[in-house]
Amino acid sequence: MNKKQFLNTYKKIDALNKDKATPNEKPTLYRSEHDERLIKDFHYAKFQKNQQVAQQSEALKSLLEKEEWDEEDTQKLLDSLR
Repeated sequence: MNKKQFLNTYKKIDALNKDKATPNEKPTLYRSEHDERLIKDFHYAKFQKNQQVAQQSEALKSLLEKEEWDEEDTQKLLDSLR
């Protein structure tokens, strides 16, 4: 074998190693599908609760109706979202 054949062989081996190193599937974030469903349901319920609280908040409604906001209004908004 000559030098060019050796180099080509090494390139092929490197290409095979790269193919083996890159998995086709992405790793999952959750341990199981059940855990995934529970976590997503929890976050959705939390979102629903926050949305309901925001919609019923009189302070937030009055702020949204204002044309010009000052520093106090911004602070009220941040307090209402906590």
